[in-house]
Amino acid sequence: MRLSTRAPSNRGPRRRRFTRGGRTVAALLVALAGAGCRKTETAPSSAAASTAGTGNSTYRFAFVTNNSSDFWNIAEKGLRKAEKDFGVKVDMFRPLKGEIADQQRFLEDIMVQSYDGVAISPINPDAMTGTFDKVAAKMPLVCDDSDAPKSKRSVYVGTNNIDAGRAAGAAAIEGLKAARITKGKIAIFVGRIDMQNAIERKQGVDETLGKLPGFEMLPVYLDKTDRALAKKNVEDALARYPDLVLLLGLWSYNGPSMAGAVRASTRHEKPVMVVFDEEEETLKAVQDGAIFATIVQRPFQFGYQSIKALKDLKDGKAVPPVVDTGILTVKKENVAQFWSELRELRR
Repeated sequence: MRLSTRAPSNRGPRRRRFTRGGRTVAALLVALAGAGCRKTETAPSSAAASTAGTGNSTYRFAFVTNNSSDFWNIAEKGLRKAEKDFGVKVDMFRPLKGEIADQQRFLEDIMVQSYDGVAISPINPDAMTGTFDKVAAKMPLVCDDSDAPKSKRSVYVGTNNIDAGRAAGAAAIEGLKAARITKGKIAIFVGRIDMQNAIERKQGVDETLGKLPGFEMLPVYLDKTDRALAKKNVEDALARYPDLVLLLGLWSYNGPSMAGAVRASTRHEKPVMVVFDEEEETLKAVQDGAIFATIVQRPFQFGYQSIKALKDLKDGKAVPPVVDTGILTVKKENVAQFWSELRELRR
């Protein structure tokens, strides 16, 4: 059951509830849950929270994700490195589910607290443009992972998602050729199709796979970041279309959902799979040959470069409107090296 409250205020004893005794937010939430208290969806996490009082000149930034996927754990590593390198404090806000209302509530609270800037991965950039403009009027606003180009944000930090979609399409074509598949249906899976990163990745896929003769693209399967529904969507597609030959997952958790559903399927001919990001189950499936390729981003840099941009903006420095963090196609032949580097990064 999903329970939620507002992000904690920075005023009075309510703020101290999250930092008393130097305990981390995560540890305190576990303790509260064990005592039968209400869980919170919106509490910010900050390695610097216990170091309050280091001086009024220290910038305090907010970093808002679009869901609670493990993908953002790597971004948080970048945030903590940025705290040390730039002498700032960062609170990370992570909604349990990718809902616009959660992000809007976060931003409303952030605007009335003593934050100096905010970075956010917009769930629906068009629906939130008005809110973003209100934030940008009060403090520097950076978008990361997914952009809001119609808003007054100062910088976008992240992947060129059209290029990433093209890379996924190119990997899919390579996988189909390796399997000697020349016709059939293609299914795409994603949480939401109205987020800018999903829109642009789909565009890049269409520009490549859409030109491939003999293949039919099915309507996109949406799961609203619900992992159970994500897996069920794959199961339904496998059952409904015997000529389904290619599965494409555009968000990080789609890889594990797809791999699990295909692994449990009784189909003799397994479809080719191409996905995004570097969840453990995804990399295992690439290593085993179940997933042909995954397009990985640089979530560490999402966190690090977003905070760098916010500090530079506060310091009056020039910042480019786009900071491209790059992509990499990971397949069986290079997954071991990538995985080793990733584990080192997560330490």
